[in-house]
Amino acid sequence: MKVFVVRHSIPDDGDGDPWEPENDDPGLTDKGKELVESLAKWMQDADEIPAIIYASPTQRTQETAEILRDKLEIMPRVVTDIGIGPHMSIRGLVRQVAEDKSIVRPLIVSHHESIEHGLRELNRDPWVHLDMFAQGEMRIYKVDREDARWDEHNRVLPSDLGGEDHY
Repeated sequence: MKVFVVRHSIPDDGDGDPWEPENDDPGLTDKGKELVESLAKWMQDADEIPAIIYASPTQRTQETAEILRDKLEIMPRVVTDIGIGPHMSIRGLVRQVAEDKSIVRPLIVSHHESIEHGLRELNRDPWVHLDMFAQGEMRIYKVDREDARWDEHNRVLPSDLGGEDHY
């Protein structure tokens, strides 16, 4: 099964105190929104269209998912999943979609640490080093439906789309 994994795009960190409530869950910058639009165009051109999108409940992941949904010719729905929020893991969701044969071509929008932790656990190697995801980066994995182990198939960095790689 093919699984698309996207780290949220560039959040607006603002100029204020990061501990203030209004800065706790930032949306995307204009540059971050443009980057997601470029990724959606790449997906259309490469015929890499998801059938469903899962996103963490944070504003930056929701905005990333909504832009992808709105820009893709096939309008997949967006499912909010609190289990893939910041400092969580995508492992459970990947296992769930692998076991459900009715789910095809899922796209997961989450956070770097949630993605890295989940992928390490799925391949049962807690010490494997995964390259850090840039903000707005997409990787495509081939996931075994039997045991949810994965192999990387492709990756699209922001710099591949004319942007900058922000980590």
